[in-house]
Amino acid sequence: MHPRLPHAGILSPQAIMIRACFSRHSGVAHRGALERGEMAAKQKLPAQPSGYQCRSEQCEMAEVEIPVYSYAELKKITNGFSAENFMGKTFSSNSLLYRGEIVDKESNLVRKVIVEMRKNEKDYDLKVWQTQLNALKDPTISSHPNVVKLQGYCNSVCDLGLVYDCHALGTLHSLIFDESFSWSMRMKVALQLARVLQFLHSQEKPLILLNFEPRSILVDMDFNPLIFGFGLASGGVLGIIDHTVLRLIILNGPQVYLDPEYTLCGITIGPWCDVFSFGTLLLAMITKSHDQEVRKIITRSEYAFLQRFYGINFTKFIVLKNFWKDGNYHIHDSAAVTKLAVRCVKSCMIGVKKYHERPGVSEAVSILECLRVVKELGLHCSSLA
Repeated sequence: MHPRLPHAGILSPQAIMIRACFSRHSGVAHRGALERGEMAAKQKLPAQPSGYQCRSEQCEMAEVEIPVYSYAELKKITNGFSAENFMGKTFSSNSLLYRGEIVDKESNLVRKVIVEMRKNEKDYDLKVWQTQLNALKDPTISSHPNVVKLQGYCNSVCDLGLVYDCHALGTLHSLIFDESFSWSMRMKVALQLARVLQFLHSQEKPLILLNFEPRSILVDMDFNPLIFGFGLASGGVLGIIDHTVLRLIILNGPQVYLDPEYTLCGITIGPWCDVFSFGTLLLAMITKSHDQEVRKIITRSEYAFLQRFYGINFTKFIVLKNFWKDGNYHIHDSAAVTKLAVRCVKSCMIGVKKYHERPGVSEAVSILECLRVVKELGLHCSSLA
């Protein structure tokens, strides 16, 4: 490894030993269509647990070394941070994602990775990076199948990097308009994301992500979502968030997926904040919309005189127009999902605080498990063997 300068108050450039818990899936297959472009063939889909818990008989403990990379090494892995490997910006617009490859010197096998790079320039860059690193090092968090696995990190003076062991189609944000991202796969992603939130919120000390949004979620080759956006997480093993850091990020520009009850009204951070983010993300997926378009949908859905319009016509004219050719799309499913999403994003935008009217994430999981397409995929009653 190349030598690097230690940064005051930050982890020394030594390999960190952690205990990681890896679940052994039974490989139970489920019927479903994986429609990607010209592929209409059916594939068997892996089961995802409703409330994932790391049990001793299903997990094995192993010592895992997290490599420390130099900036030069990450540059080589990503082919010079080339434009071809660039995947986009993350939540704070100060973190960049790149595809990369690591070649094992002994076996000569190639491992696909995702590299997240952040310049250590602003006051909050270091704190956000450190929080994310701490979260992904935690064995309880990293053991969940829908949390990305940390493969390494870079801690140089000017550049901060995290390396994820992942062969990804892209971020959820990049797939929103993709025609190969079918209705069935969108509902599979939605259910798994609801379940991972349920897992994080059900800890003895609930962990709130706060920046739960499509740019911070990778989607692997089997359309399984992998979250990595823990930079603003609060609670659990991470302790209480530094609100000064969050305010600085909010000042950089409007954040569509951050709960307006917090950003505008200053309520205490809690599970309802992630529920808002989940509802916004759900609206983005079912309407094939990004950022400002989603914001407009949320704003209009808040007004009482439009609630009847949305209740009758929303799925018919906004959701149906995008999925009517999809063989697994069902009008009753879209109505249930839309109603859930609109309930999740209730806010103070018309002057009345309504976050207490949002459903809990466990209720969201139950609603999604009842969808026709989810039952057809066999994902409604998953369990680990």
